[in-house]
Amino acid sequence: MEVREFHRMDWTFSVVASICLAQIAWAQNPVAPHAGLPVSPRVPTPSDATLADGPRTRYVIAKGDLLDIDVVGAQELSREYRVDEDGTVTLPMLPHPVVSAGLTLGQLSQAIRKELLDAGLLADPQVTISVKSSTWNTVVLSGAAKKPGVYPVYGRMTLLELLTQAEGLSDDAGRTAIITRASNPQPGPGSHIAANAFDPGPTTSKTLEVDVWRLWQNGDAKSNANLFPGDRVMIPRAGIVYVMGAVNRAGGFPLSNEEEQMTMLKAIALAGNFSPHAKLADAVILRKVPNAPGGREQIRVNLKKVLSNRAPDRQLMANDILYVPESGVKKALDGVATAAITTTIWRAPL
Repeated sequence: MEVREFHRMDWTFSVVASICLAQIAWAQNPVAPHAGLPVSPRVPTPSDATLADGPRTRYVIAKGDLLDIDVVGAQELSREYRVDEDGTVTLPMLPHPVVSAGLTLGQLSQAIRKELLDAGLLADPQVTISVKSSTWNTVVLSGAAKKPGVYPVYGRMTLLELLTQAEGLSDDAGRTAIITRASNPQPGPGSHIAANAFDPGPTTSKTLEVDVWRLWQNGDAKSNANLFPGDRVMIPRAGIVYVMGAVNRAGGFPLSNEEEQMTMLKAIALAGNFSPHAKLADAVILRKVPNAPGGREQIRVNLKKVLSNRAPDRQLMANDILYVPESGVKKALDGVATAAITTTIWRAPL
């Protein structure tokens, strides 16, 4: 009896030891559950597409969009499609058009996949969609940008992103960007969209002004407005003043904004100051005046008096030309002196 009990205890101990060893082995080399068993492929859902698509999920398809639809293994279905005026896309062999306007690219991929499955055309259709062009999902940038034009927008973008794509502001850009936005709301993504849901129709607009120079130069977050499809961004030109004649660096100098007070002395400083032959008392401002002879008015100024605070420093307007004449006598004498010095050096014995 004691021997039998001993054998039973020994057997129980062996079972417990085997279980413990198995648990230790599992902890060291875990095996995925159901390893080696066939697993049915899970069909992606619209929510999966929303998480995986990235920027694609923000883009909402509109009427007139040109889409590139690729169905793997079905070349006869893979091509470019235009979204019709009723907001649908018609694919060959499908019994009816597929509602597209108002959907994201991922949602339309799933809708076409379902239609192909329901029609029994493909066993496991894989559909990818990209936008070739769009007439509505765009932002128009005009004015003083290096590359003004029409830019696609995927649901939403910031003004800084738009300026980056346009390679920044032009030299004569004003300080303010004017954003014009249609006030009619756009429908969000959904599976049931009315036929005219994405028709812009009659709209009213509102405008927003932001400090575009502060945004572009300093990355000011307060000036980084959000942009949406249909927005129009206009950057007015601030204008240029020109300094010509007896200065060290003649040329055009942009106003940093349309309200900046560019004075004659500021313009001279930008032009690298006067040259040695400048005739300061006979400077002149040439200003556009439609009714004046030749379309310009001549305003005589005495920069010598301005420098000595005996005359006011005049404000220059956009497109003004500040001309500082040269003293012909001084220049001629300097030329003779330079020639004499050069001749002396040239003839000097080595």
